[in-house]
Amino acid sequence: MKYTLEIQKILFQVDDNKTLTPKDKIRLLKQAATIADENDDIEWGYDVRLQLIRECYYVASANDLITEFSWVLNAYESHPDWFDENDFLWQYKWVLGEMYDNSKVSMEQIRSIMEDFKTRLQRNGYGLRPYYDRLYDEALILNKLEEAKKYLDLRNEAPDDAMGSCQACTLDNELDYYLVTGNFDEAYNRAQPLLSRQFSCAHVPARTFCALCYYADKSGKPGLATELFTRAEEEMEILIGKNDENLVVSAGMLISYLLDKNEEKAWYYLNKTFPWYVEGDDYCRYEYAAHLLEGLNKLKEVKQITLDLPNEFEIYRPDHLYHTDALKSYFKKTALELAEAFDTRNNSNAFKERVSALII
Repeated sequence: MKYTLEIQKILFQVDDNKTLTPKDKIRLLKQAATIADENDDIEWGYDVRLQLIRECYYVASANDLITEFSWVLNAYESHPDWFDENDFLWQYKWVLGEMYDNSKVSMEQIRSIMEDFKTRLQRNGYGLRPYYDRLYDEALILNKLEEAKKYLDLRNEAPDDAMGSCQACTLDNELDYYLVTGNFDEAYNRAQPLLSRQFSCAHVPARTFCALCYYADKSGKPGLATELFTRAEEEMEILIGKNDENLVVSAGMLISYLLDKNEEKAWYYLNKTFPWYVEGDDYCRYEYAAHLLEGLNKLKEVKQITLDLPNEFEIYRPDHLYHTDALKSYFKKTALELAEAFDTRNNSNAFKERVSALII
């Protein structure tokens, strides 16, 4: 059939063209999915969308991930004899995170989706490590530290299987608890297998170096922070070259760290990663804005700088000249608005408390 050849040509282009960005691949795969849909070919539509969903891992916006995953889930429910639930259970973990990162998704919806994921894990013979992972992440974000430790312990006690995260991501995720609770030395000691690249993954240890650099500086270890920044910069340059938007929050940490040490590099990273922020989900934008606000607080005087920021930027200037106090006001406003949205959804004050502490 002619249309299947068109789909195969697109898939070959996606796989063979090494210059394509994740967004380029998503655009092409959406074209292939449309061709399958126009020809009522559910099986091709299903296969193409699984690949599309995998590419969504590398972009900051969750819109395509949620839309295409919903299509796959509906296709499976309509034709459970055609497909295997194991095809998409791994990607379901990403969906859980993205649903939480969207402030417009209610907590009732999140709880319902969590229980659905839990049911699917258990009926396919898997343990609950990824389920507890999600609960740990949520508790840590809400500054419920005892609860976070409880779920972290449950995660670590649960049997490891094919649905558990890789060793690199598991360890990197665990470091967050020790960093947030102010135990930098414990985090740094535990991170050694990542720092030596004994374990690695798509965004680890890049994410690890960025977080440790940021927290080393806050912990009064400037020499170690400098060393970690050098390693973080090496990793980030590789991922920036791939236009991997998944590290937008890590980029915010680096910019915050750099703003009182090397402004030229801080503005460089802002130029490179700001488009990721503009198109990111609510949580990525909140984190990036909060880190930028924190970094801009370090500047001792107002300056005019040249930035090549996208037209979609709320305070975009055609002359590309921005005053640092205008940037600070913008990020404060954005962080406060998103904090209000998340705290209302979560019935919490954690997000606003963090931003309020940064307003000077």
